[in-house]
Amino acid sequence: MEWSKIKTIILLMLVGVNAFLLLLVGMRAGRGALYEDETRQAAIQVLERGGIEFGLEQVPKDIDLPTLTVARDRESEHSMAQTLLGDVTQTGESEVRPSYTSQIGTAEFSMNGSFAVSFVQDRWRCSAGETLSEASQSCLEQIGFTGILDQSVTKDSTTTLTYLQEWEDSPIFSCSVTLVWEDQVLTSMEGSRLAGTVDSSSTQALLSTPTILMRFLSSVSEGGSVCSRIEAMTPGYLTVGSGRSVQLTPVWRILTDTGAYYVDAVTGTVTSES
Repeated sequence: MEWSKIKTIILLMLVGVNAFLLLLVGMRAGRGALYEDETRQAAIQVLERGGIEFGLEQVPKDIDLPTLTVARDRESEHSMAQTLLGDVTQTGESEVRPSYTSQIGTAEFSMNGSFAVSFVQDRWRCSAGETLSEASQSCLEQIGFTGILDQSVTKDSTTTLTYLQEWEDSPIFSCSVTLVWEDQVLTSMEGSRLAGTVDSSSTQALLSTPTILMRFLSSVSEGGSVCSRIEAMTPGYLTVGSGRSVQLTPVWRILTDTGAYYVDAVTGTVTSES
C-alpha cells in the first residue's frame, strides 16, 4: 500500500478518535449540567416542604470567592480626617482609639475599623442639580471608600444613606458607612471600613448553593426562626478579627421576608444579621 494512502487512513483514524472523545466530553458535560439542575430543583422542593418559598427565578451559581487575609492600614485614618475636616489636630493620643478635631468637626477611630465623624460646619453640601446619593458617593470616593447603596431613608428634611463597602467588586456586609444629610448638608458620618493590603489569599473548597440552602433551612428549623420566603441571595464577605490582621470570609447573604441571614460558604454556619 502506498505511503500516501497509509497517511490518509491514519489521519482519518485520528479525526475519528478526536470526534469520539469530544462526544464523550459533551455527554459528560451534559449529564453534569443535568445533575446540577436536578439538584437545584430538589433544593427548592425541600425548602417548600419546609414552609419556605423560594422567591428567586432560579438558584444562583455556586459562590466563587477566595478567603483573604488583609493587613489593616491605620495610617490612612489621619489622611481621612484631614480630607473630611480640613487641618486637624490629634486630640486622642491612644493608638487604639485616636481622635482628631478642627473648626469643622471631630473624628474618632477605633482599632476594629469603626469610626464616627460629626460636622459643625457645612463643609459638605449637596450642590444644585446633584442628588444626595451622588454627593454621598463623591464624599466616600475622596476617603477611599468604594461602596454600593444599601439603604436610603428620608424623614422630613433628614435623609440617611447607608453604603456597603466593596472589595474587588464584592460587598463586605460587615463594613458599612451611614451618612446623615440635613437640608442638603452632611451633618455626620459613621460606620466601619476596611483599609489595607492583602497579605494572603487561599482558594478553599466552598459549599454548593443547594447545600447552602439546606444548611439555612436546617438552622432556621432548629433555631425556631420564622420566615416564609427567600427574597434574595447575594455573595460577599464578612470580616473576622478586629486587630491589625483581618480575614475576609466568603458568605451568602440570604434576605427573607422577616430579616437577613449569613451562611458561611466554607463551614455552613448560619448567623442572623440582627
